[in-house]
Amino acid sequence: MIILQIKLMLESVIISNFISQLFKRKLWMRTAAFAVLLQTMVFAGIKDDTETMIVQHFGSDIEFSFTKYDLPTGFKTPIEREVKQRFYSSFVYIWVVSEEDSIIGYALLDNVKGKSMPITFLVMYNTQGEVAHSNVVKYREPIGGDVGRSSWLEQFIGKSNKSVYDDIDGISGATISVHAVTKGIHKLTLLLDEIKMDLANNDRPAIK
Repeated sequence: MIILQIKLMLESVIISNFISQLFKRKLWMRTAAFAVLLQTMVFAGIKDDTETMIVQHFGSDIEFSFTKYDLPTGFKTPIEREVKQRFYSSFVYIWVVSEEDSIIGYALLDNVKGKSMPITFLVMYNTQGEVAHSNVVKYREPIGGDVGRSSWLEQFIGKSNKSVYDDIDGISGATISVHAVTKGIHKLTLLLDEIKMDLANNDRPAIK
């Protein structure tokens, strides 16, 4: 726990010092470009970690296609109202997993807000839309990280868009994270059927 706190502090100090130097050297006009570059670099690492997790679950013989999926308001808003949690962004990331030219599953990556920082999480599904596996890809706060334990996440296996999600066990000291991730997984599970229909109806490359 202490090592994690130190690591988070060092990351924050390094980024803050770098941006401070940009301003001192009158490079403030480039700060926006730097922020975009930093965000791209961070996501590249998260994407690599995510795809490693997908391979670990589905097997090394799979193929997958990746897309950034913009959420249509038509089913984004009703899901937010049902789950009582807003989507962190206006998009999610999707991997369609195939083996021998047949789709065998899906993986969705999203964020939810923890106490003060986003929690990046991945949910993998079978073709029936049931949760097959889930991971916390990136946890950024010093406490509450137990939501990343496989023993806790196993409770979601088999959950579908028709399941209840108020039977998930809590974790002492991680109440905010538990509620955030539970609602996040519920949201994505409701979203999956809509995404599959939308991708198929619009003949998007991700499912060809």
